[in-house]
Amino acid sequence: MNSILSRPARRATGSDGERGLALLVVLWIIASAALLVSAFNATVRSGVAVASSELQLARVEGLLDAGAEIAATRLIDEEATRRWAADGKQHRVSFAGAEIAISIDDPNGLVDLNKADKELLLGLLRQFARSEQNANRVRDRILAARGEPRSANEMEASTAGRGVGGEAAASNRARSYAFIDVAQLRRIEGVDLDLYRQIAPFLTVYGRDGRINPSVAPVQVLASIPGLTTADVERLRVASRARQPNHAALSGLAQRAGAYLGDVPGPAYVVSVVAAPAGGYRAGKSFVLVTGLDADAPYRLIAIRPLALRD
Repeated sequence: MNSILSRPARRATGSDGERGLALLVVLWIIASAALLVSAFNATVRSGVAVASSELQLARVEGLLDAGAEIAATRLIDEEATRRWAADGKQHRVSFAGAEIAISIDDPNGLVDLNKADKELLLGLLRQFARSEQNANRVRDRILAARGEPRSANEMEASTAGRGVGGEAAASNRARSYAFIDVAQLRRIEGVDLDLYRQIAPFLTVYGRDGRINPSVAPVQVLASIPGLTTADVERLRVASRARQPNHAALSGLAQRAGAYLGDVPGPAYVVSVVAAPAGGYRAGKSFVLVTGLDADAPYRLIAIRPLALRD
């Protein structure tokens, strides 16, 4: 009798357990589905953000390239009134709904690591090196990297030891060790990061022949020219940058520093382009263009690098 009465209670308990398990399974499925939907939404949002960033990046890159093309067109424009001078002046251009800032610099206003006279190199290093000895040491190592003798004795030994074919071998050595980027100066022993940061803005590897164009050269570069006093540097700077240069003032200085001066710009030019599209981010690039290199193209692009922007 007791066992008979207890059977329905056991069946009810088993049924409740099954319903509870089924509820847990349903809740687990719902939670899993919600998690999958949430993950899918996050993936979609992330994909949209990536696509949007890629589109913005592509647009900025296109604007920067367009700025370089505009600068090249202005450099070689046959109409003198439309031509832009390589004087570092910033030009603002509206293009494709964005503003582009373009400036063109003549690297002949800087000291060329490959072509500058050894006294000119020393004059620049003296302004920033800790001592005269260190300036001489770094200058000599730069000359050695260029494959050039550092002293009169070395020059005589180098000339005497060349023999047949020696000139070509010496020329090949110089080309092998030539600087192709100012950043290579960091490899020179004695050029620490502090010294490099001080002298790098006044150096280039794109000069015409190693002479300085005084109309675009900073004071620190003009002060590197041997034989010029501080007063001479100021007179040279003022006279060469005037709209109507004072040739009388320049002629006196040219007698002492003429071998280090040249007023022909190019053929290489450094073009700085900054683009700021609406709703996007600012970006900049530096382009090195060479004009008149050959008859097959009006200009050649020989280097591109990111441009550090200041707020």
